[in-house]
Amino acid sequence: MFYWNKLFDKNKPKLKQETELLTQIKRVDPYYKGYLVLAYSPSIGDFIFKTDKKLFIPGEKCLINFKFKKYKEYLNPFYTEKYKRLLVKGIEQELVLVNDEDFICNFENKFSLEYLRYKLLNFSEKLSKTSKGLFQALVLGVEYNLPEEYLEKLKNQGLYHQLAISGFNLAILFGLFYSVSYFILKYTSVIRIGYPLQNISYLLALPGAFLILAFSGFCPSALRAFVFLSLFVLNKLIFRSTSSLIILFLTAFFILLFQPYLIGNLSFQLSFIATLGLIIGNRLFDIYFKDRFNCDIVYYRFLKFIAYSIFISLIVSFFIAPFIFYINGKFPIAIILNNLLATIFWSFIFIPFSIFIALLSFINENIAIKLSNVLGSLFNFYIKIPFFEIIYKPSVPINIFLLFWCFGIILLFILSKYYKNIYKRYGIFLLVMAISYTLMNYFYTKIFYITIFDVGRANAILIKNQKDYIMIDTGPNYLYNKFNWTKIYLEPVLNKLGIDTMNLIVISHPDMDHCGGLNILTQDFYVKRIISGDFKSEDWQKVNPLYFPETIKTSQAIKINESEFFLFPGKRPYKILNRESLVVYLEYKGLTVLFPGDIDKERFYRMKKRGEILPVEILISPHHGSKWGLDKRILNWLKPEVILTSGRGKYHPHKEFLKLLRKMKLEHYTTFEKGAIYIFPKDDYFLICFEKEKRKNFLASVLFPFIPVYLESDNFCKRFTYNKELD
Repeated sequence: MFYWNKLFDKNKPKLKQETELLTQIKRVDPYYKGYLVLAYSPSIGDFIFKTDKKLFIPGEKCLINFKFKKYKEYLNPFYTEKYKRLLVKGIEQELVLVNDEDFICNFENKFSLEYLRYKLLNFSEKLSKTSKGLFQALVLGVEYNLPEEYLEKLKNQGLYHQLAISGFNLAILFGLFYSVSYFILKYTSVIRIGYPLQNISYLLALPGAFLILAFSGFCPSALRAFVFLSLFVLNKLIFRSTSSLIILFLTAFFILLFQPYLIGNLSFQLSFIATLGLIIGNRLFDIYFKDRFNCDIVYYRFLKFIAYSIFISLIVSFFIAPFIFYINGKFPIAIILNNLLATIFWSFIFIPFSIFIALLSFINENIAIKLSNVLGSLFNFYIKIPFFEIIYKPSVPINIFLLFWCFGIILLFILSKYYKNIYKRYGIFLLVMAISYTLMNYFYTKIFYITIFDVGRANAILIKNQKDYIMIDTGPNYLYNKFNWTKIYLEPVLNKLGIDTMNLIVISHPDMDHCGGLNILTQDFYVKRIISGDFKSEDWQKVNPLYFPETIKTSQAIKINESEFFLFPGKRPYKILNRESLVVYLEYKGLTVLFPGDIDKERFYRMKKRGEILPVEILISPHHGSKWGLDKRILNWLKPEVILTSGRGKYHPHKEFLKLLRKMKLEHYTTFEKGAIYIFPKDDYFLICFEKEKRKNFLASVLFPFIPVYLESDNFCKRFTYNKELD
């Protein structure tokens, strides 16, 4: 139960700045353009580290210098802390390799399943780009090397689960081994024993399923499938007819007994729930529909197959929908139809041939490479097939929507107990759910709040103005090693907040830490208007925007619902880009907020001369808390109640900046310390709330942002009064 107890323990053992560890290399996986190494050390347990080159081999024992990795948590809503994401995989922590040349390794020449997997990794790197990505996904369980646009398309079609190594992958090799074993046993003396050949063949076929499990690196979904299959075979061997539901729950019990940390693993949860839906769906079909297809005519058998496939897909989709919503913030409505249409490709071509190629690579690598590249070409053709991409995205945050989903399940269960009449039961259910959904949407659309996302030393601020969404800057997107920062960190949060359309995006200036995510957001959301200051075209080249922002050359005011935005552009020509950031004042029912971008003291003084300085309640730190941004006179002009900084690192916020704020006794909070920061205006005061504190309050996390808007909580919010000088 070690990991179970460690899951919520933040006092984990930490290394000194640099330590030499005796390390057992357990696994090497591809990771974007580098590699992720799973290793073990007696002093800290299992850990991971990244390398740019393939430096290690599974089975090696090495003396390696490491240093402790300081996690960049990016505590935004719906995003789990890094240490928890590692612990639910059974990994204690992530370390950093100090020097990729200064280590000593000794390879023990012993047979290892992980070494076989490593050979498959070496084989995959000889393939074409798409072939490599497909092979690594379907055999090794690693999806990083498939083109991003392919992965996004599969998600929108509801076919992303086909890439996961699951029970079907194991069943293919299990079925092959079973058929071969049964065929051979029929012609041997074993038939005289009198014990059913089917049972012996079941037992002999298990190594085939285990081989797929080993190739996948014992991933949670494959592990669940293998244990389930093993219990099923055991059930047959002892001539028992145990319910599939009992076998499934026994599977979960045995796995969690030895690996309790998997209870928090989404892959394991999703695999378990999907199998549960499959078993229940099969039973319901037998109860309600089986007798309707009793005729042995081919036509009726075909209709039964179609009806069964649709029904099972519907039930499984219902079971897994909450998990898909939580993971992606949206759900592909056409998942059932697409699964039917795409089954022939995945079930009879991509999955079985990928497994066949993996086995063939140990015998004749050249033929395996050619076949794999042919398969990759076929996949390139397949991905262009126009399957349906119909997405449903809730208009409320995903936590509120899932609460509504759970309420619906409980309501349906209660009604089924009291109303036997099916029409009355579902009539009441639909009426109550429709009223509840309408009220939920109504109260959410009335909410106004501002979110300062935790995006490191960068800016990304969301303003929810009733039904409208406005963004001030879009955060970074440093495309290092193909790692799309916006796609991984920011876009999923926006999806889970129920955002489909953005009314306005304001870019303070064309620096990558302020507008790096612009292209991704304009691709994946409907953006009505993008504006920025008057900047040179060459300054936008590093961003290479899909849509160039509308230029603001003179001061302007924009009114959206009850909010007013006052825009003050810098001058042109300019010497310093940061200084000429487009400055934004927001006024909403007495609350005023200043978003200064990266301007400095000289720009503030210039704005004062032009009458562009107004007192505010909230000041967003200029240039992430740079020492050149503010002084005592500027703060006296602005008179902020609180200062908020989106930044991290040694100089953001700077020590001199912090010293100035302490001297003037001003409240100050940073995203680095608090995670995402939220602003909620009230009638006579406003609240500043913190993601880090919110996570400690279960009710607040479940009902956010209804808490603190409708049910105010002081547990994770600070109260401030409005600046009376603004009246």
